[in-house]
Amino acid sequence: MAFHYQPYCESCNRYPYVGRVSVGEEDDRVDFIYQFVKRRYVQYHENISIFYTAPDIIGPPKFSNYGELFHLPVFRYDMTPRNVGISTSPWENKVQNYEIHVIAWNWVSSVEKNYIDLNFHEAVYPVRVTIYEMYNPGNVIQIWAQDSNNNQWFKLWDESSQIVPPTSRLFSPPLSHPCNFKTDLLRLVFRNSSPKSYTMLDAVMLIGTSELILPRNPNESLTNLLKRINCMYSPCHEEVHNLTADLNSANLDIVHLQQNFPEYCIICESDVTTSYKRNKKVSREVIPGYVQPLGQRYSRRILLKSHSNYTKRMKLSSDESKELSRSLSDFPDEILLKIFKNLDLTTLCRMSEVNWRFNNLIRDPELYTRLNVRWIKSDKYMCDIFCYFTPRCKYLRQLDLTGCYFVVKDFIKFLDICGKCLTHLRLSHCDSVDSSVLLKISDICKNLKELDLNSCGRINDEGFSYLERLNSLEHLNFSSLRIKAQRVCKILQKNQGMHELHLEELYIPELMKLVNPNMRNIDVVAKELKNSCRDVEVISLLYTIDLTSQGIDALADCKNLRKLHLSLHPIAENSLSRLLSSCQRLEGVYLASIALTDRILKLLTGCQNMEELHLFRVQRATYENLSIIMEQCPKLQKFYLICCDVSRNNDMINEWKKEYPQVSVYVFDYYDLYSR
Repeated sequence: MAFHYQPYCESCNRYPYVGRVSVGEEDDRVDFIYQFVKRRYVQYHENISIFYTAPDIIGPPKFSNYGELFHLPVFRYDMTPRNVGISTSPWENKVQNYEIHVIAWNWVSSVEKNYIDLNFHEAVYPVRVTIYEMYNPGNVIQIWAQDSNNNQWFKLWDESSQIVPPTSRLFSPPLSHPCNFKTDLLRLVFRNSSPKSYTMLDAVMLIGTSELILPRNPNESLTNLLKRINCMYSPCHEEVHNLTADLNSANLDIVHLQQNFPEYCIICESDVTTSYKRNKKVSREVIPGYVQPLGQRYSRRILLKSHSNYTKRMKLSSDESKELSRSLSDFPDEILLKIFKNLDLTTLCRMSEVNWRFNNLIRDPELYTRLNVRWIKSDKYMCDIFCYFTPRCKYLRQLDLTGCYFVVKDFIKFLDICGKCLTHLRLSHCDSVDSSVLLKISDICKNLKELDLNSCGRINDEGFSYLERLNSLEHLNFSSLRIKAQRVCKILQKNQGMHELHLEELYIPELMKLVNPNMRNIDVVAKELKNSCRDVEVISLLYTIDLTSQGIDALADCKNLRKLHLSLHPIAENSLSRLLSSCQRLEGVYLASIALTDRILKLLTGCQNMEELHLFRVQRATYENLSIIMEQCPKLQKFYLICCDVSRNNDMINEWKKEYPQVSVYVFDYYDLYSR
């Protein structure tokens, strides 16, 4: 039986989505509910590879080529996942970093502590758990479920010995332990692994029912029933520990069970087992396709009344495909271009194969105002990319080359032709970028508003001086660069509309010894911000070592500040008090090495717009003080406690989750994480 896929549909925009298939009469009905992860929590463990396991597990799967090898993206020291690929998708206002959700700390080195908890949208009786394993499959060894009524954990599946090939797969272990309660929280336990052997997950689907169902045969378990049905759709294979080993027939056993429910199952309701009436109606719902930032799409099956109808509706004949092509061709060019603007890059390229007219239209420069090429490390491949996009990017406005390696002359040639309209340029972690690149940027990109040079270590002082020729910059990232304070100040003087400035340093103790303290004086920069850029909204000075009370006092005059990440070094209480009382628009704050005195506590709770708060190595971080912050900051959504004594108090964190469900509390020991 062939496995067909649903094309992209509008309902994907409504994610989070719970697919629902109802069978039975109005008064005697059970829903089969299909859902993906809503939220995940990571338990800290001495083996930090667990943090790499599921950086993007929320929502539907993003990887599409299951059954094939997955090439692992590279991870930075700060655990930011690197999206590798090319797209023309819109930029977000900021780069979304990988948030490490840590719910407790425990020094006990045991397999049971090497897990992640996955929260779903709706509590169900579990029927199947499908794990989308992209890289190094086979390291999940247990699945647990939490009873929604009493918060007790029960094991659904325990490892059986497996020999797993290294290819990506859909893994659905037979749930050998029956689950007679509803749950919306699963726990996946992993074997101890090294950074080279950990499993990387793309998504987890929980399939469950709204009512408890039992096989008609009292001597048969639901798992064995599904195994028996599974053999109808695919040969009974040797991999008995995976019910979705055959991708072409994945979950068709559950579809068959839905279509023939009265034949196989009964509903257990109020401890009374009732016979199930003949199914007369099946409502049809879809788990929609989901377009990712890189333009990748992974489609899931539609659950229809019968497989024959399913095949008929999902598989277009060649005649129907031609008819669709002809109908599109009836539109004028202006309408087609508007349609093409909403396509991802892969689909856009495929449109060139339809006919000559489409092939010409997809070259229109209006379709390529944004170009994202991330973490491509082949200069030869980058040369091909530049050559391909040069004739298409006449009106290019946003260019992201984060982590790419290219020949400088190739990039300069590309800028010569395509850089005149650029307003946003991200070159973070581009090892190729040198002073000659900044010279070309200053000559060509006169309308530039955003420039990210994070970790571009080959630029010298002369190269930075070229940026003084620009006067429209609003977002600057000078993190991990050897740039002098005086040079930063001159650039700020020329760009007084600055809204966002990043001057972070690498927080690696061994490297900090190499930093020349004369290269930067943050106090001087802070004073220049006060004088030239009072409308600045975002300032990040993380890990800088020379910010004093004078600099803090200067920042206090920037009253439009929304986000402020300060140094890890102690700050005088008087200066901090002036800063917090003056900047009433603060939405996100990173504070370190302070004491939560009554005075500071009052000022923090006075920040009524606070949405995100990071506290690093704070003193007097008692349960009462932290609870006051969560109670009196009405907009607080994320609360990070880093290297605080509270990180060892599991009971307190669980209590917070009950009292302040609107606040996500993330607790972990930051220093130990980086010193391993």
